[in-house]
Amino acid sequence: MKINVVAIRIWLITFGITLFSFIATTFFYGVFYSQQIKETFMNDFEEIIMNVERLAIADPHFLIESIEPINNLHSSIHFAILTEPDEYESPEAWLYPFPSDVMETMLNKPEITENFQPTSVPLFLRSDEDDTMRYNIPFVFRVLPPESEEEELLLYSYADLSFLIAIERRMAIVISALIGLHLLIAAYYYMYLKKNISEPINAMTNIAFDFARDDFSHQLPIAGRDDLSELAMAMNKMGHSLETNRTVVKQEKELLSHIMDNIETGILYYDSDLTLLLSNPVGDLFLTQYQIERTNFSEEEEFVNLGDELRKVINGKKIREFTIEMEESYHHVTVLPLVDDLTEDLRGVLVSTRDLTKEHRLDKMRVDFINNISHELRTPLVMVQGYSEAILDDVAESTEEKKEMATIIRDESQRMNRMVNEMLDLSRMEAGYIELQKTEVNLNTYLRSLLFRFDKMANESEMSLQLDTPKESVNLVMDKDKMDQVFVNLINNAIRHTSMTDKDERVVTLQLFNEIDLNEIVMVVKDTGTGIPEDDLPYIFDRFFKADKSRNNYSFNANGTGIGLSLVQNIVEAHEGYMEVESVLGKGASFIIHLPIMSLRDELTDQD
Repeated sequence: MKINVVAIRIWLITFGITLFSFIATTFFYGVFYSQQIKETFMNDFEEIIMNVERLAIADPHFLIESIEPINNLHSSIHFAILTEPDEYESPEAWLYPFPSDVMETMLNKPEITENFQPTSVPLFLRSDEDDTMRYNIPFVFRVLPPESEEEELLLYSYADLSFLIAIERRMAIVISALIGLHLLIAAYYYMYLKKNISEPINAMTNIAFDFARDDFSHQLPIAGRDDLSELAMAMNKMGHSLETNRTVVKQEKELLSHIMDNIETGILYYDSDLTLLLSNPVGDLFLTQYQIERTNFSEEEEFVNLGDELRKVINGKKIREFTIEMEESYHHVTVLPLVDDLTEDLRGVLVSTRDLTKEHRLDKMRVDFINNISHELRTPLVMVQGYSEAILDDVAESTEEKKEMATIIRDESQRMNRMVNEMLDLSRMEAGYIELQKTEVNLNTYLRSLLFRFDKMANESEMSLQLDTPKESVNLVMDKDKMDQVFVNLINNAIRHTSMTDKDERVVTLQLFNEIDLNEIVMVVKDTGTGIPEDDLPYIFDRFFKADKSRNNYSFNANGTGIGLSLVQNIVEAHEGYMEVESVLGKGASFIIHLPIMSLRDELTDQD
């Protein structure tokens, strides 16, 4: 059983005060009050005895005649007259004897019996409070020889205070009963304290520990309107408030955790000793990349030291912003000191990182695009301008020469027009403004005609075109003109990349697969060309992206605007399909188109 110290203390203090009061009262009665009563009775008895003795001295005959009425003055005072002092044990020797019970009591007191002998002077005996008599009963014993002419007399006076002993015994019984009652009341009082103070305090203690463990399932019972009940009510309200606040804090913590885990900004929180206390996945990825990149640089090479930057912020308590450019990524870093508003002590440092790799790459691609488009447009414009001026200046003498120049001007104009149309189409698709004019197309015939259009280009590049289709006819609902753009771009790129190799076998293959189980049609443009660098594969469909021109083996890729594959992907996705790329550097690449199988009837139903 759990002991509540407060209840024990209250019980001990209350019981101690009550016990002290009881003992003090009993002691006062026993030592002071009882003695005072005894002394009073003793004085009164002595006064009565002395009055009777004065009467005996004054008139012995009157005493003898009136001895019996005198004995009735008080029930505890007895007088007797002895005529033969030597025979006090004989009843005949007494003129007026003591009652038998009184005589028996007197005979049991040695100091009295030895003074029954005759004496010529008055004898006075009084019991002492500290005596060691057998019965320790207070008494007064006097012997007076009154002068009588007729005979020798002895007047014995005896006052017995044994009735006080009986009273004291009764008082002792009463006190014992009061002690027992006091113990019962003390036990009941302890049970009362235990029930009304100890148990409620224990319950409140347990509830407080439950609250500390975030357990708010229990409530304190409330009975009455005393202080403990009001305290229990307050604790219940506190528990409800704590539960509400805990729920709010939990929701905010979950929300913060969700935000931390999903935001694109990296978060790193360090204390003043540069110990990492908190981070999100993006921050962990940045830190890992930074540490790996850091090991690739020697101490002589310039590279941002994140630890030094953090120390500068801790010492200066000012925000710092800088960029860290790694081999494959580009980050903008902000270091914010967290300072207590009251004490101005530094609690820690918050590092936020933004991955600007895409923006940085996009800016670079835009610059490359401007340079490329300027180069691509400048060449046909120069040719158009030159041949136009040649025609105007009659440089061409024959009609055939003029037709040849006009043909060049037309081809270059078409080339510029195609470039502009591609850019416009890509912009419209990315903005969501694209309308597909879908019809049901036989893919076997469609792909065969596509390859036929590139026969001349393939022959000039000394390569072969191959077609791999199923024997059965495969039909697909699609926008034929838009899909022409897809395959023209892909086949043109395949021929161009394959022509750059010195392989004996240079082949561009167009494959068709009817995956009925997967409810899709797969078309593959496969070449045996130079392939695509593995680092560039994730970005080849980005707008304006081109392979790194610093690679000598891929300098051919500097030609073109870099929007063809982005346009291809947008068209395929507009047909609810997707694209995949597989490439091995130096061995070739495969562009895989996945399109869902849908009949013209289903297409019309979806449009309705």
